[in-house]
Amino acid sequence: MVRSWIAQEIDLAMTFSPSVADRRAANRRRWALPLVTAAVAIGLLAPLPAAAATSDEDAVGFTVAPSNQGVVASGQSLVLSVTTVNPGADALAEGELIVERGARRLTTEGALDAWLTAGDASGSFVEISTTDVDAVAAQSEANATLALDDDDTGIDDLAAGVYPIRATYDTGGESVSTRTVIVKPRSTSGAAGVGVIVPITAGAISTGMLGAEALTELTGPDGSLTAQLDAVTATPAILAVDPAIAASIRALGSSAPATAEEWLDRLMALPNERFALQYGDADLAAQVGAGLDTPLQMTSFAPYLDPANFDPPDTAGTDDGGTPAASPTPGAPVLPTPEQLLDVGSSRDAVYWPATGTAGAEVAETLSGLGTSAAASDSPLIVLPDSVVNGSSATRAVAGEADLLVYDSDLSADLLEASTTDAPTERAARLSALTARTTLAAASGPLLVTVDRADGRSSAALRDTILAVAGLPTRVSVGLDSLVAEDAVRVTLDPVDTDAARAAALAGFIDAGPDLDRVAAVLEDPDLLRANERATELQLLGNAWSSSPDDWAEAIVAHQARITAWSDGVALVPGQDIDLWGSNAVLPFTVRNDLPWPATVDLFVTPNDARLVLPGETTVVVGAEQTARVQVPVEARVGSGRSSIDLQLRTPGGIDLGERQTYSVSVQAEWESAAMIGLSVLVTALVVLGIVRTVRRRRRGVVRSDGRAG
Repeated sequence: MVRSWIAQEIDLAMTFSPSVADRRAANRRRWALPLVTAAVAIGLLAPLPAAAATSDEDAVGFTVAPSNQGVVASGQSLVLSVTTVNPGADALAEGELIVERGARRLTTEGALDAWLTAGDASGSFVEISTTDVDAVAAQSEANATLALDDDDTGIDDLAAGVYPIRATYDTGGESVSTRTVIVKPRSTSGAAGVGVIVPITAGAISTGMLGAEALTELTGPDGSLTAQLDAVTATPAILAVDPAIAASIRALGSSAPATAEEWLDRLMALPNERFALQYGDADLAAQVGAGLDTPLQMTSFAPYLDPANFDPPDTAGTDDGGTPAASPTPGAPVLPTPEQLLDVGSSRDAVYWPATGTAGAEVAETLSGLGTSAAASDSPLIVLPDSVVNGSSATRAVAGEADLLVYDSDLSADLLEASTTDAPTERAARLSALTARTTLAAASGPLLVTVDRADGRSSAALRDTILAVAGLPTRVSVGLDSLVAEDAVRVTLDPVDTDAARAAALAGFIDAGPDLDRVAAVLEDPDLLRANERATELQLLGNAWSSSPDDWAEAIVAHQARITAWSDGVALVPGQDIDLWGSNAVLPFTVRNDLPWPATVDLFVTPNDARLVLPGETTVVVGAEQTARVQVPVEARVGSGRSSIDLQLRTPGGIDLGERQTYSVSVQAEWESAAMIGLSVLVTALVVLGIVRTVRRRRRGVVRSDGRAG
């Protein structure tokens, strides 16, 4: 269960106890001596925006945290960061900062929680510093760094362990108190190992792959992927990488943004051990909950590869014996394979890390049954939190047939919270508490923790968190291979309910599969549609969407609408009943293609009686997102009458597309004969009329001549 405590809690009090006041006076004299080594640097930042003011203007924020994740060894100075936030309308007066150290160690995690949450600690406190601090302006923040050597802290004389630290900011009119802890480490000889898994992901995506514009933003100087890579560089983090990022960059070929190519080169050059997440970091539990026996995989990237972005090979390849291998199409670009696109430099194949809190016994059982595939040389390894494990706290475990790596869910929750905390002093306080907790926990074997998935965290916050794990005084950093090599302990797993909405969404995608496959068959390469659909589905199942359920629901609805449109992407355009004027004619029909790729279909026109003669099958090629007119010749064997024809679109493989359409045909072939007879009569009449007129004209001419003669 995730703890709700916060590394320090603010206490408000109007007065000090007499003992504190007495110690304050004594320590003022000590601070006046030349041997004092405390250095305080107070800097007032720009005023906070007016919105920062709260209805409780007295809620002063005061945080104190030790550096180096709270670890202070003998001979080292205790360096404290101090942050004071004044959201009120009035300035905080000048005052004093008093720091005290508990004389007794905190010996259990329960004692640590009691101190941090309620201020309960046994034993007395020793004042180790008192110094003046400047006023804090209204709606402003002040930061300070306080360095104390052993003459002040007395740490050299302490036994190894966890010690409480209390700091009080006294303004004269009020005081604010906060709590933290420091750790004096014991010898590191025989220290147990610790591994930390850190995800490298691109966030919530609703398209199958990242485009050039998105990659430019993500891998730019201020991009999220750049921040993640900066954070893990030169750390012992075990990387869990979303292979969709690498595939998106490589699929663009020569058109990939320069920043993206540089980012991928940096990733591949890192020495960190790593494994690949599901494509798009897809939700494994939802896939099992939807009834899949095997997680969805990308087997083709056909719709994302433009041959124009890939150059032909300079030389022919060679076979295993060194003999040049023939190119399938000499001079044609060589496109990368799915394996090449998805490569993230994994240290181990078939590692599955479901999102925290989503997976238990059912998911582990399903994944363990996958066995070793041709694409993966290693057997499945499932990474689960100890919150679902019964029987042991071991990091390496076996449940049934499932091989497990088990991480500490409470410590991982603390790390996640620290990694998403932007305020440096608050983050340092959380990490010092985590150091104390791991120091108090038994270190009998290796420990695995995660800095879990999160969006928008800064490089500094993530890096500080990773280094806090690497710097644990009771642990030494180890990698994935070392953790896997440990002897496994047999355990049992609790069941975990599947997210019904996610499983239902995937089930809907699966149900639509046959319709999409049928439409895909009209394409020269059916994977153009299939791969596009698979990639988009996996991205929509990405775990990053869990933090934005409303946006995810909208994205699912939009994709379901696209599936519906694509399932009916190639079809006949409905027409009207046909009047056939003549025994021979051409019937026009229209086929539409709403897909973004050219389609080839067969149009079958079948008469429902023998009075009409049709060719039967006509092959039609329709351009991407276009319509095509089809001319079908027809012959009528009757003079007149009514008949009908059936139209059916089919894939080149003979699979029906859409519903059969029936058209009524009215044959009026006798009108052709009647028209010919009528035309003949008309021509004959015109000829006769012409002859008659000619004869009459000649007769009138003879009469006129006779008259003149007389």
